[in-house]
Amino acid sequence: MSAPRITGSLLLAVTVCAYASETPEPQQVQISATREDLRQRETTTNIVINHADIVRQGDQTLADVLKRLPGVSIRGTPGQGGGIQMRGLGNGYTQILLNGEAVAAGFSLDTIAPETIERIEILRSATAELSNQAVAGAINIILKKTATPGQRSVSASLARQGSASTPSLSAQVSDQDGAFSYSLTATLTRKQSRKPFTEWQEQRASDGGITLLRRMPQTESGRTDSLTLTPRLNWKLAGGDTLSWQGFVYLRRMDNLAVADETALIGDHSQYPRNAANFIANFVMLRSDLNWTHRLDNGDKLEMKLGAGTNRRSGVFDFHGMDTDGAPLGRHHVDSGPVENTYTSTGTYRHPVGEAHAIALGWDASHGMRREDRDETLFDAAGRQTSANNADYSATVNRLALFAQDEWQISKRYSLYLGLRHERLETISRAVAVNAPDKLDNSSAVWSPSLQSRYELENKDVVRLAVSRTYKAPSLVRLVPRRYTKDNNNNPTNADEQGNPALRPELAWGLDAAYEHYLGEGALLSASVYARRIRDVTQWRLFEQDGVWVTAPFNDGTASSHGVELEAKLRLTKALDFRANLARNWSRVDNVPGPYNRLEEQTPATANVGLDYRWSQLTLGGSLNYQAAERARQSAQTFSSTSAKRELDLYALWKWHAKTQLRVSASNLLHQQAKENYSYADANGSTRTIRLTPSYATVRIMLEHQL
Repeated sequence: MSAPRITGSLLLAVTVCAYASETPEPQQVQISATREDLRQRETTTNIVINHADIVRQGDQTLADVLKRLPGVSIRGTPGQGGGIQMRGLGNGYTQILLNGEAVAAGFSLDTIAPETIERIEILRSATAELSNQAVAGAINIILKKTATPGQRSVSASLARQGSASTPSLSAQVSDQDGAFSYSLTATLTRKQSRKPFTEWQEQRASDGGITLLRRMPQTESGRTDSLTLTPRLNWKLAGGDTLSWQGFVYLRRMDNLAVADETALIGDHSQYPRNAANFIANFVMLRSDLNWTHRLDNGDKLEMKLGAGTNRRSGVFDFHGMDTDGAPLGRHHVDSGPVENTYTSTGTYRHPVGEAHAIALGWDASHGMRREDRDETLFDAAGRQTSANNADYSATVNRLALFAQDEWQISKRYSLYLGLRHERLETISRAVAVNAPDKLDNSSAVWSPSLQSRYELENKDVVRLAVSRTYKAPSLVRLVPRRYTKDNNNNPTNADEQGNPALRPELAWGLDAAYEHYLGEGALLSASVYARRIRDVTQWRLFEQDGVWVTAPFNDGTASSHGVELEAKLRLTKALDFRANLARNWSRVDNVPGPYNRLEEQTPATANVGLDYRWSQLTLGGSLNYQAAERARQSAQTFSSTSAKRELDLYALWKWHAKTQLRVSASNLLHQQAKENYSYADANGSTRTIRLTPSYATVRIMLEHQL
């Protein structure tokens, strides 16, 4: 508790000094400014990326856009997307928002075409108005809201990665008629993929001698067809009120096949040395949000939003196990159909206190219902059924948050933000089967204060300091004590997984500070530091039960994380822009022995360098992205590591004429191989699994035309 007290005293001292040295001047709390000016003027520590920067390099996925942003890293093989992390932290530490709402579990941001996004907000420190489930920070994706009168545009693209092609077609329509306006964006994509990789498994006895060595080349291939619709309607009502409706429709069908062929160089084969797994699924995601803004005569403003959404999947999974000659040994068949329905209500009442001070009160509530029907059947080599189980369950998740915040322009140079949020989360889960043990009643409540301050120096540079309390709630899948089994080759590095109903939320105190030097026309130099102290950190415990290896999450003491981020955006000439950023992250889990006792999957460092050159109708540019290798120890016995990532992306944009342009992009031109290493060692010996995955460059051609 000493760190928050010291930080609070420091902030109080800064406030008193700033207030004493300056005479407050009347100012409007709401300031009209360009997007570049907003970052400089706003009290909260946000980075905003506008639409032009999002689509600049013609990226096919949102992950490729985000990887170039300060402090953001992407997990997985280069060029194939993956989990998004801030401060190097994933697994729920980074909050992902869509139009200010938390996305559903399992939702991938790669479903959103970059062309449909108006802006991306990087929220480094928490505010009371948004959920405080953002220990590392939050990324808010804002879909297009502006309706340009008479706009009709269409774009077509073709991407090629290795031997797989991805065609895409997108259209945008928007118009305005008096007080009414509308917009609609539709994107249709067919993505083909082929991902080969090779796994090596090695076991050694206590004396170091090799007792097992297996090589298993595998290939995952498939096709995904998807349709995304983002309609929006806007009305300007009498008295300055506004009413808007935002929809989001995502339909996807996928058909994936994974095959493996194992060779035992030393020792025995696994249970199914040759196997094939086929997964066919249909996904439907629908979201509807109605937003009403009401302005009162005294300057007060009430904003309310009602939302409803459904996220459902129906899938069939078949695993065929075979011997080395391809003769069948067994089959696993699974029918599953999770459905999640969510209803949300948010509201904010803002009351100005004078011309430079505003107080806001609000609520944020949601009611979620999830049901999963999962029927698994096992067959022997002759096709006879050997066993079956029903793992159906239903769950209800209720969340209610009340918040208050104070935005105060104390003086011409100094502004302060104070926020307090109380959030309560209740999870109730029941298995459908009468005799099933998977019952869960879990509740948690968190008080989350937040404070952010901004001081502008005489040369217009900005100094920022922020303190907040955040948390990470365990996901439902980690709470339900159901076991998810591996189809083949259970071992310490490929264990079954099960939840833990006793899992508690992780609580964190955070400190953020920054110095920003603005040079005009969007150019800036900035340096920021952060620190987090986390209580009840979640770790994975590995154990053996009835000859089967199982891993489960549990709370294990405290952890700390800190780091530094540097950013530069410069206009070297009228035609040449330069951008770069560098981030370095450190962490330590107190109850895990070192070295490398880092927080799970934290990326130690990221760096980006980019150039853009404009010449008449042609723009050329590119960027180089680097993510340092990861090494982490989960316990005294378990260790994991991943190789460094280097990605070179280039693009060219030719503005054919005012309404037509051609964009050519090439990403992951270095196509480096990715290496993952998982190991376990105890007094009896060690087990190690190494995965080697080649990556491929992607070339994309996009033609954009305004009708």
